[in-house]
Parts: sequence; C-alpha cells; structure tokens
Amino acid sequence: LLETAAAFAALDVPPARSVIFLAVSGEEKGLLGSKYFSENPTVPIEGIVLNINVDMVGRNHPDTVIGVGRQYTNLGPLTDRVLREHPDLGFVVIEDPKPEEQGFFRSDHLHFVNKDIPAIFFSAGFDHEDYHRPSDESDLIDMDKAARVGRTVFHLGALIASGTVDPEWTEEGLAEVRRTIAENANPN
Repeated sequence: LLETAAAFAALDVPPARSVIFLAVSGEEKGLLGSKYFSENPTVPIEGIVLNINVDMVGRNHPDTVIGVGRQYTNLGPLTDRVLREHPDLGFVVIEDPKPEEQGFFRSDHLHFVNKDIPAIFFSAGFDHEDYHRPSDESDLIDMDKAARVGRTVFHLGALIASGTVDPEWTEEGLAEVRRTIAENANPN
C-alpha cells in the first residue's frame, strides 16, 4: 500500500482523478473499518469510481494471484491488459478458484460494492497451512510477488486515474452481485 502510494506521489504529472489509499481495520470483526469509511467518506461517495482491495497477496503460487470478482466488471479485462502491457510483472490473474465460498462478498470492498462502486479483490488465496494461525509469520511472505502485485495495482490504478478508462459493471455482473448480496442478507 505504501509503496504504491509512493509511486503515485512520484509521478511527474498527477493523474486526472484523485487516488485515495485506505488501510482499514476490523475486517475479521465484520468489515468495520471499510463500513465506517463507506458511511463517513472523506470525499463524496458518488465521486469514488473504483475500489481495489489487496489482501494476503504474498503467499502461495509465485506466478499467480486471484482477481476475486474480476468477472463482474471490466476490471478483469483491464487487469489482463495491464499484464500484457507489463510482461515484467511475470504472473497471471485468475478467477476465484473457489467461487462457492463467496470470497467477493466477505472482504473490505463489499461496503463499496453495496454502493454500486466497481471493485476487484486481489488475493493469493487462503489455502495455506498458516492461515489464521500464529505460524503465519512475515518471513513466509514472498516479497517479490507482493511487490509485483503492488506494481500491478499501481498500473491498474493509474489507468483508471488517468480518466481515459472508466471502471464499469457488466450488466450481468451487477445483477448477480445484487442478487447474491440480497440472498446473503435474507437467507430464508
């Protein structure tokens, strides 16, 4: 997050759109930080056009990251474009291999999605033996992979911040997201 923010700050020409870097807490306790910000934004919420969520990107396969929710918006194809234009990043972004676990509906971008703000959630997945255990130590993080994900987020964010491309829901994607959110709110 900080390195990506520093890369934006170092640009010779500021992007056409503002970029907010938000580190929230309370995800495991009910997405409390992102809920608070989405209900008390520091800028008008209708001016927020995108949420890129990055969580747990430095583990598992060094050449793969999951773009959870990439199928709901044009952010999946835009991420693929970034990777084609920057082959030095050296990995692929795949769809959620476990969609039945509904990972797109359980992380900090959800409160923005509830306000129809397009989002993509980058993660390396949660299927490692140290997940949510004291053994999940920082020396297990693949720092090179995390840095490449940060550069990907920078390039994707810069593309959107340039004002030349708008993040957009697909019609089917937004309908599916709204339906899933409604079903989760009213499980009966």
